[in-house]
This record gives sequence, structure tokens and C-alpha cells, in this order.
Amino acid sequence: MSEVLADVGSGESVRLTEVPDGDTRARLLRLGFLDGAVECRHHIRKGPVIVRRNGTDLALGSDLAGEIEVERPTAGAGE
Repeated sequence: MSEVLADVGSGESVRLTEVPDGDTRARLLRLGFLDGAVECRHHIRKGPVIVRRNGTDLALGSDLAGEIEVERPTAGAGE
């Protein structure tokens, strides 16, 4: 089973690999959130997940975060 954004803890970095909705995917792509690793800034229990990329914070609802698949960057990968 794939890991989802809702499973990521605060302070961890991941890459967003699968976004279920085309409109949401397009918005994340325009904001640069699909171009590399994002940092999970805050994960509010049963609430939004706040991610950061290049100085931009974005809050994603818990339902959406539960559908976005992620992968952890491999050690030594440059970002």
C-alpha cells in the first residue's frame, strides 16, 4: 500500500507523487509543489496538513491529504 500525505509527520520531507483530482493537480503544479520535495510543516490531527515548498506554505484538507500519495526522497538526492 502506498503512503499518503496524511501519514507524514511534522518536519518530514516527501515528494507528492499522485494527486487524485486533475484540477488540484494543476494548481499544485502551478505553485511548484510537484517539482520536488515538500516539507510537512504542521499536521493537525483530524485537520489540515500544512506543507512548504520554496517558502510557500499551503494547507491541504485532511480528506485530500488522505488521497495524495507520497514517496520519501532517497538519501543523497539533491533538492
